Amino acid sequence: MKSKIVLISFMLSLSTISAPFPTFAEIPFIDPNIPHGETITYISRTGDTLTTIVEDVVIKRDGDRETYEITSRSESLDRTVVLVKETMSLLSVHTVRKYQEATLDSQLTVLDEEVQFKQDEVKLADFSVLMYVFRGFPFNKLKKLKIGRYGDKKKGKFSFNVKYKKTEEVKVNQKTFECYKLELSMDGFWGTFFPKTNIWYSVTPPHYLVRYEGPSGPPGSPKREMELATYDVIK
Repeated sequence: MKSKIVLISFMLSLSTISAPFPTFAEIPFIDPNIPHGETITYISRTGDTLTTIVEDVVIKRDGDRETYEITSRSESLDRTVVLVKETMSLLSVHTVRKYQEATLDSQLTVLDEEVQFKQDEVKLADFSVLMYVFRGFPFNKLKKLKIGRYGDKKKGKFSFNVKYKKTEEVKVNQKTFECYKLELSMDGFWGTFFPKTNIWYSVTPPHYLVRYEGPSGPPGSPKREMELATYDVIK
């Protein structure tokens, strides 16, 4: 009788161990090793409007961690994004939108963040940082990633899907770059109206943006094309 009790206890312990529990993954993005002093110029076209965008990267230390401070400047918008260097996690976004009628200033700061994402899922505090964060996408290792936003109350709701498509050559500014291609699409009903966005990053580290093709804003916005013009590292 004693041996039967021991056997039953052992089987119960096995069932407890094998019971399905939600497993959480770490943030999927990795450090692309952007150099301090990186300066990139882009030419953006929306309809007949051409805009020059200049991005600068500075590496700083925040306590025991290093951060990327990425500043983007153009005639209509200035933005400073601060990311944790190791994980590309968002710390803050400062945006200044410059309109003819007004200049609008907004600041978003992540005070705390409890990372409990399932495999192949991630949530962001602000979608405006997607193109910066994607530099740390684990190309050739991850095929698809669901991207949601904090504050979505519906369980399992994700706003975007990003897929790694392939490696291909892209010619911009009379130069040819070997690039990773990502495809960004919207989930649910709005996905019918929101066209797919294609983004190309250099295969060569630090995986800088080479070309962007997609909408310039919410559904119904005109198409936007953005291409690399110059890449420098200022020592």
